[in-house]
Amino acid sequence: MRLVDIRNELKEEYKDVVIFMKYGNFYRVFDNDCYVIGGLLGYRIYNNKTGFPISEYDKVKEVLDRNNISYIFYNICECIKELNNYDLVLNYYKNYFYKKELMNILFDYDIINELEKILNLINRDKLNKLREKYER
Repeated sequence: MRLVDIRNELKEEYKDVVIFMKYGNFYRVFDNDCYVIGGLLGYRIYNNKTGFPISEYDKVKEVLDRNNISYIFYNICECIKELNNYDLVLNYYKNYFYKKELMNILFDYDIINELEKILNLINRDKLNKLREKYER
């Protein structure tokens, strides 16, 4: 059985647990788990996954324990907590990464010109009064 199949089976049973899979000298997490790990530890998310070298194991485990997040390091150890903050942390960091990407997109545009176009379509008189007020 492939690692991805094992991970998918584990995730079906433990939806609110971070599942770590070992790939060579790295651990990787996928899908929603990458937002939890990327957010808590500042790891970069790429193609819906993130990872870290096995030398970071103790650091990652300590951060998860401190934040009361359940986790499974496949083939090493399991730690599933009764009180699990997985969903809380997941929702916070998904929102955080969404806003961060949205801001990157917005900085690529000339927001003022776009807003003026919208205001012009909505109410030309109010826009003209606003311009007169600030152009004096």
